[in-house]
Formats: sequence, C-alpha cells, structure tokens
Amino acid sequence: MTRVQTSGRARMPKKAASAAGLLALLAGTLVVSASSAARADGDYCGHRVLGDIEQRYLAMGGPQGALGCPLTDELANPDGIGRRTQFEKGTVYWSPRSGAWPVWGEIGDYWCAEGCEAGWMGYPTSYEHTVGNETRQNFQCAVVHWQALPGNTTKTWTDGNTCV
Repeated sequence: MTRVQTSGRARMPKKAASAAGLLALLAGTLVVSASSAARADGDYCGHRVLGDIEQRYLAMGGPQGALGCPLTDELANPDGIGRRTQFEKGTVYWSPRSGAWPVWGEIGDYWCAEGCEAGWMGYPTSYEHTVGNETRQNFQCAVVHWQALPGNTTKTWTDGNTCV
C-alpha cells in the first residue's frame, strides 16, 4: 500500500537529517551521563518514565533530545502485552519481544493508520534509518518506507506483510 501526501512540514535533506540524528545521539549520550543520577526516580517534566522506555528515552537525549518531554506516564497498550509513553515529538513503544523503540512523523502516522501495535505490522523493532533516498523503519512484520518527492509531497509505503 502506497500513500502520496502533500506535506506542510519541511523535511531536512537526507545528509542534514543523518548528521542531525548523529549529533542528537551523541548529545544524548552526554546528557545521559550528566543526568542519570539526578533522574533515578524516573521523573521527567512531571511524568514518570520507567524501565526500557526510560533507557531508550535517555539514549535519545531525555527532555532535551529528539522526543522532548513526556506527555503521559507509562500506559498499557490495548493488546495487554506492551507499554508506551507519549512524548512531545513521538511515542516510545515497548514489548517483551521487540524492546523499546520510538515512532513518530509520517512513518508513525502510516503505522497507526494500520492499527499501531495491534495492527498487522506489530511493534517497531528499530529506529528510523536512511537507505538511499528514503527513510525506513522496521516493525515485527513489515518495513515502512518514507520518501520526499518534488513539489513538497511525500510517499509512504510498505512491501507487505512479512509474517504471513
């Protein structure tokens, strides 16, 4: 399934996005080192972030990182198995089989249009990553692809269910 969308959001050029992501992860490492002891109780911006979700959040820079501040405490997912915490700029989903991974932007929108973690794609299993001229994210049963097109449009698609 492919969706072509007109996007009001400007997307960074691929090289700039890769460099920005690397800098965010490096900066996140410094922030984690400086703030881990101060946040031993899991309280960030007035919300509790716990376990593997907290570890992923800290690896991504905590409140100053790519996700920003949490908007919720940890929530149970409708499937009764996984957990999630919603942040200003995305959501980190966790399950025992997949671990904790962030989902956001148009890839996240596409995934949730297919049912989020309860849909056919399952939980995320990686960060977004660049391959050629597109951004991809792995899920338990699919890879979601995103690509910027001329005219401020984007295309989001998957190759289909790999769990069938």
